[in-house]
Amino acid sequence: MLAGHSGLGKTIFAQQMAKSLLCQEEDNHACGQCQSCRLFESGSHPDLHVLQSEKRMVEKEDLFAIYAPRYLEDESKRKKRKKPSAIIAIDQVRGVIPDINTRPHLSACRLIIINTAEDLNINAANSLLKSLEEPPSDSYFILISHDPSRLLPTLRSRCNRIDFRIPDKQQAMHWLNEQLSDQVDISQLLDRASGIPIRALELAKGTRHSDEEQVTQQMLQLAHRQIDPASAAAVMIKAGELKSILESIQIWLSRLIRLKVSSQNTTLAINEGDKPLIDLGNRLNFRQLYDFLDKVSKSKQLSGGPLDPLLALEDDLISWQTMFSK
Repeated sequence: MLAGHSGLGKTIFAQQMAKSLLCQEEDNHACGQCQSCRLFESGSHPDLHVLQSEKRMVEKEDLFAIYAPRYLEDESKRKKRKKPSAIIAIDQVRGVIPDINTRPHLSACRLIIINTAEDLNINAANSLLKSLEEPPSDSYFILISHDPSRLLPTLRSRCNRIDFRIPDKQQAMHWLNEQLSDQVDISQLLDRASGIPIRALELAKGTRHSDEEQVTQQMLQLAHRQIDPASAAAVMIKAGELKSILESIQIWLSRLIRLKVSSQNTTLAINEGDKPLIDLGNRLNFRQLYDFLDKVSKSKQLSGGPLDPLLALEDDLISWQTMFSK
């Protein structure tokens, strides 16, 4: 299981790991030249199986999205829905299990990628447990998870976990400098992306809207009572799904806490753009901030279930605004 915030390179890492495991020539890394490597890059390797939601397949047009349609529902069923499904359903798992139990066609092993694992609904996750516990000797499962806390404990316990953490700022800036021109303010860009390098790169290239900017605007307005929770929730839900909104709030809160800590060190310089957040953080104590962070985390665990997304977000935003009336 590759675990950590989105934007830390888990999917890229999984792709390179998969390519290396399937390579016919090299033991430690992919040669890029053999038949297996060429088929992998073309999206037609017979020993690579990918499970992911239809929604993720549509939103992220990467290599795994080329493999994913093999196990999606029939196209006629998908067309009946108003929007792409955001879950990995039990039929997708049932579809891949027979392929797990056959011999590899080309490489020495077969790979099953589950991207993103928390998109598994409860029935799909349960149907996967036996295969995870007793996989064939020539099969590997790679689970990519942006929020492992949402997975069944029985599923987590069957995996070896590799945590991807936000890198040191200097290390992240060095990497971004290699990717971008000198005209870009790397430090400011990284701050906007809450320290997450790939998210910063997407912001620089215009392929990602700054979720944090919208979160900052709404949370500041709520704290200053310039907007009511119902209106703020409606604006946020219109721009994205509950799970991604709550993740953005989590990241934003973590940054707010870091700024509150750093502001108490008088030897550190404070960026002018950070002052509104520092002032906001100083109106609350750490206990209040961490309690609200816990509440948002619990809401995120329940997202994708029977809760109404708008009402669930509104409840969290009411709690946030109430903290500033005490």
